[in-house]
Amino acid sequence: MKKLFIPILLTAIFENAFCQNTDIEELTKLNQKWLNTYLTKDTTTLSRIFSDDFVLISPTGSKMTKHDIISRLNKQETTAINIDSINVRLLTSDVGLITAYITFALKENGKDMTGQNCYQDVYVKRKDRWYAVAAHVTLLGMK
Repeated sequence: MKKLFIPILLTAIFENAFCQNTDIEELTKLNQKWLNTYLTKDTTTLSRIFSDDFVLISPTGSKMTKHDIISRLNKQETTAINIDSINVRLLTSDVGLITAYITFALKENGKDMTGQNCYQDVYVKRKDRWYAVAAHVTLLGMK
């Protein structure tokens, strides 16, 4: 009996580590897809990333829903986004947290501007699929 226990335990440990790496990769891809939607105006992709109960706290402190963000997507003129640093981790097997710093460029009233922000996104795995459920964005500066 003891001879079977060790291989079963090792298999479970390796399986768990593999699943965690797969989930971290998936969350990293979702983060990049989300950022790309600001450049491509892809509301369909953004809608699939957000849960229906998604809430974002903006840099000004306003609470924004999935509908608010998607309806404003075409009004923004983001021209570039660069991830300066990112940390993706699993809090549990079905809750993920992304903390990132980005530099972005946009056009506002015909002027080119650059800025930096940091954000945290909370993802929940529902029915074997990851959804963004909450986010908080802090503006670090604009030029």
